[in-house]
Amino acid sequence: MRAYRRVALDTNVVIYALEDVAPYRELAQHLLRMIERGFMTGTVSTVVEAEVLVKPLRERDRAAIDKVELFFRDSPNLVIRSFDRTIAKRAALVRASNRLLLPDAIIVATALEERCDAIIGNDSVIASQAVGIPYLYLNDYVS
Repeated sequence: MRAYRRVALDTNVVIYALEDVAPYRELAQHLLRMIERGFMTGTVSTVVEAEVLVKPLRERDRAAIDKVELFFRDSPNLVIRSFDRTIAKRAALVRASNRLLLPDAIIVATALEERCDAIIGNDSVIASQAVGIPYLYLNDYVS
């Protein structure tokens, strides 16, 4: 992963790091530390932020909500890209050629528009598709 300077994060990476989900927690937290220390720049779509907030909001877990909001507000070297018309058009093109679900197509489109070197995540569907950008599948890095 160190070969990549600019990476987009899929939702599950953030969830694994913030919720200490084994066996991915260490790898996800290491990745976020690399971004925090400036070894790479991370990019996330506002769709990722929305998806990460679902469980804490559903469970009315104020501490978890605060943790998520702090992460997205204060993480150094993390670019949050809003869903706009440019991303919408790119997501439609991605979805038309790969039949990904719209949130996944938005994440891919965001990575492409932000000129990321790769997307890091753990979605087997995206990992199995040719989406125009390398997808580093976390399962390949965990034993």
